[in-house]
Amino acid sequence: MAVTKRSGSRRATQHPPEAPASETSEPPSRYVRVFEATADLNQAFDQVITEVERLKRLGLFHGEFPGRFAKTCRLSIEELRAWAIFEITEDLYQRADEDWARFGRMLRDWENKFKDPNDVLLEAERLKKKLAAKGTKRNVGKKSLKEGAE
Repeated sequence: MAVTKRSGSRRATQHPPEAPASETSEPPSRYVRVFEATADLNQAFDQVITEVERLKRLGLFHGEFPGRFAKTCRLSIEELRAWAIFEITEDLYQRADEDWARFGRMLRDWENKFKDPNDVLLEAERLKKKLAAKGTKRNVGKKSLKEGAE
């Protein structure tokens, strides 16, 4: 609750002091800004439709086909909204796909920078054991097929 001065005017509520720059979060990513803008755009479409409906209820649209303009307007706005969302999501899909590949490469490069050279030898040994186990399973399967044929 705001505190009043003796004069009766209200003072603004006090806010905590700002945290040092090192403790503040980073600005929102491009994706956050795009999704926020898309949500705002959707709200704007809803607002236009709501206002046209309100004008219709106020009896603004008269004539041979009452409400025809309101219905046409709503359908046009919904078509425009769908087109806008399609274009936005198509662009987001393409950018996300490119980002996924780029960040994946960056992550692999980063991990390889700190990879232990002995890890390659350990991985080779693991794969060798895996291949040997598969070879054993294949031979067992072949033997059982031969035995079933006899």
